[in-house]
Amino acid sequence: MSNLSRQAGILSGAEFIRFFIKTIIGIALARILTQGDYGSYRQLFLIYSTFSTLLLLGIPQSILYFLPKASDPDKQKRLISNTLHFITILSILFALALFSFRTQIASLFHNPALSSLLVIYSVYPLFIFVTQVYSSVMLGMQNTEKVAKFTIFAICSDAVIVLGVALITKSIAHIVSAVVVSALIQYLYAQYQLRIYKGTYRIDKTEVVTMLKYSIPLGLSSIIGMLSIQLDKFVISGYFTPEQFAVFSIGAMELPFIGIITNSVNSIILPALSKKDSVHDAIQIYRASIRKNALIIFPVFVFCFIFGAEIIRILYTDLYQGSVLYFRIYLITILIRVASYGILFQAFNKTKVVMYNAIALLVVNLALNLILVKTMGMAGPAIATVLVTYLSVSIYLILIHSMLKMSLKSLFPLRQLGMTMVVALVAGIMAYFSTFHIDSAIIKLSVAGTIFAVVFAASGFYVRVLLPYDIDLIRSFIHDIFSKLRIHR
Repeated sequence: MSNLSRQAGILSGAEFIRFFIKTIIGIALARILTQGDYGSYRQLFLIYSTFSTLLLLGIPQSILYFLPKASDPDKQKRLISNTLHFITILSILFALALFSFRTQIASLFHNPALSSLLVIYSVYPLFIFVTQVYSSVMLGMQNTEKVAKFTIFAICSDAVIVLGVALITKSIAHIVSAVVVSALIQYLYAQYQLRIYKGTYRIDKTEVVTMLKYSIPLGLSSIIGMLSIQLDKFVISGYFTPEQFAVFSIGAMELPFIGIITNSVNSIILPALSKKDSVHDAIQIYRASIRKNALIIFPVFVFCFIFGAEIIRILYTDLYQGSVLYFRIYLITILIRVASYGILFQAFNKTKVVMYNAIALLVVNLALNLILVKTMGMAGPAIATVLVTYLSVSIYLILIHSMLKMSLKSLFPLRQLGMTMVVALVAGIMAYFSTFHIDSAIIKLSVAGTIFAVVFAASGFYVRVLLPYDIDLIRSFIHDIFSKLRIHR
């Protein structure tokens, strides 16, 4: 398990760097662009993230399942080559769809500016699809360090090119063009790195059918799940202006680094779970990942909920203070992100369960969104998304117990989770009352963050929420990073 933790740590470390730089880019663009232009920028990525999930058909996730099971290097290379050819075809189809339906998309979003922007942005999928597969291939080959290097390279490319163009031109059209150029550079990097993994392009019908049987249900469930997550943003785009969407979209999102933690852990443990013959071994891997996730997720939730107004003010100025309400609503969803509930069904090749759950919840989410947006305004869709997210988890827990015959008590370290939350709440309360009379948002957050961290760490050690093993793992990870830095010098 220590090796898996180390791999997850490397991947999470790279993703945290990516999150930090991406946040800087987002903050800078929010300050450089008008609310309308920034709303258009966010809508472009809303369109891409939603519909790219549909077209990718769960293929990146399926690579994590099939590559570790490949019997020899030639079979691995054939699988990678076939996947890259297929992904290229899908990227062309997506680019053509964005270009052809740009007017209709702009009309649905009540944003005429999107039509001309989509002419430029339609090229984006041609490059970025391959980069998504590259990361999955490297993870499937258990080459986590290459994924980390590429992640850092990609976000640095975005920072230099996109931010550089934004600061010089302050033009949304030029910024979108810069996004495409950066994607091209990342594409060339990925293709160069993949050259040694490519084999003879030969279609094996049995392999293709087996892979599609696994990936299509997973892909459909991913798009449906993505639609459920993004549905509120589509509803807001349909009912409100781009300026209002900009305010909503900043607040109504899950904290990106929470997804980084869970996705990094899941990307590492899915291949490991797929290899395990013993259900007991799989449960231990899953249980350990939940405890580690909670050590970050629970304190982050408490701190960000209490100091949400200061966080938004510092990052996006008082212009976006209206985002605080949506920010706090969405924070509630991260509590259940300590675990990935569908990954067990993926590991045991029951992807149809994931798909059926996603379909049912999309229908419920759509109904709730349309009802609540009319009765509660912009807060309604955010509340609907939170309710449906918890409903989804409840269904998964029932299915895990009934279908996989797994005790929920054996899967979840309930005592450790409860104590972690108690410790986080104590730290949050002390940080809040200690900084109650401080007016400066920056000073308040700095002091509160220090108090929170000290109280959480001290209390965590005292009640054994934080274990010596956790500290040793962190030290080992930091030492490994500095060792590699010295080697590269």
